[in-house]
Amino acid sequence: MNAEKKQIDTLDESELFRLGGKKSNLVIVPAEIKYQHIKIEDFDKPVPAIAYNGGIYSLFRASNNWSEVEKLTSRLSADYLITVIPKGWAIWVFEY
Repeated sequence: MNAEKKQIDTLDESELFRLGGKKSNLVIVPAEIKYQHIKIEDFDKPVPAIAYNGGIYSLFRASNNWSEVEKLTSRLSADYLITVIPKGWAIWVFEY
């Protein structure tokens, strides 16, 4: 557990943004991300979203616990994006 925490505390800045999926993890440059809001069916208000590499990802969940982030993303069937936020990490799920 301490080794895991130490690894998280020493992440290089280039590792702060990752594109995740079932088969690969890619490092992405923060400048390549465009923040916006999108309308999702069954939601009354627009939700935060990220445009990256021609795709749109909606905010799925935020967490300050890396173990929780790994657990949540291991259950996702869609591609996802993880970004670092001031209080931890944000998980963004591919929409279109």
